[in-house]
Amino acid sequence: MTRSQKRILILLLVLVLAALFLSGCGGVDPNTGEYKPGIFEPLAAPLRATIVFFHDEVLVPLFGEANAWGWSIILVALLIRLLLLPLGLKQMKSMKEAQAKMKALQPELDRLKKKYANDKQKLQQEQMRLQQEAGIMKAQMAGCLPTLLQMPILFAFYYALIGLAAQGRIDNAAWYFIPDISKPHYREGLTWLTSGFAQHGILQTLIQPDIWPYLILPALLAVTQFAMTKYSQQAQSQQDDSNPAAGMMGSMAWIMTLMFVWFALQVPAGLSLYWVVSNAFALAQQIYVNRQKEKWEESLDLSAVNAVAAKSREGSEEITDAEFKDAPKTAAPAPAPQKTKRKRRRKR
Repeated sequence: MTRSQKRILILLLVLVLAALFLSGCGGVDPNTGEYKPGIFEPLAAPLRATIVFFHDEVLVPLFGEANAWGWSIILVALLIRLLLLPLGLKQMKSMKEAQAKMKALQPELDRLKKKYANDKQKLQQEQMRLQQEAGIMKAQMAGCLPTLLQMPILFAFYYALIGLAAQGRIDNAAWYFIPDISKPHYREGLTWLTSGFAQHGILQTLIQPDIWPYLILPALLAVTQFAMTKYSQQAQSQQDDSNPAAGMMGSMAWIMTLMFVWFALQVPAGLSLYWVVSNAFALAQQIYVNRQKEKWEESLDLSAVNAVAAKSREGSEEITDAEFKDAPKTAAPAPAPQKTKRKRRRKR
């Protein structure tokens, strides 16, 4: 397993462990029903206050109470995305630059494939070394940064909503087709969905009026996450064999999508609404970045990549020359004796 693959697996493990760890970090006391602030309260409190501000001071005075809490969540999601927009564009641009550098490095990578055709481990090591020297691996891993930044905000948003639910502010707050954005309830897990499977069957349970509305947002989350994955890989010019980390990155995207949907089925619908809106904004941002790809590639300085490729070729040639010089010398074969024609004397 390569170093890049290990880093990606570690990232995925951190996300899973963080989700498990959060189950004991604050929340609602099951005995008293009171909200207990956790480690994310410094971030959850201002998010909760912003949601309440949009609801009480902006939406209700202008449009009334109907659907106001849902629209307040949407406005906060858009506000967060706008604040993170410069960083997100910078990270996406770095990913596109990494793809352009990989394209410029491709001839040298192809040469390495021929040179180490019979040694796959050495081939991956040499390719990874070139990518690291050219700054490609660093830029690729930087693409995970926006996701990492979103995770603490997502968890803080979760505690902001359950805090509002504990105060009774969003109980029975409908948003169009969703009867109550505070459901599924805290720590209810998937029992709200699976409890009726044995009695009514899976299909009959899914079409119940108190079940299917809460499946729409997780389904939209899966669609938006899938679209984001496709668009982020749309301009990728390299295949898996030339980029050892690409296949693992794609697999991690699918695994994270399934994990996010699994989370969305166990959290309040208000959080899933925030998640879907955030993904939709990020998708629009990704489409814009893809359209700027050619413009960025034209202004990209590839001199460092070309220098790395040239250095690699020179090093390979020096090794070849040294191997030739150090080859055991054998004595040159003695020249074959020349046959001389002797004139025979004729007998008289």
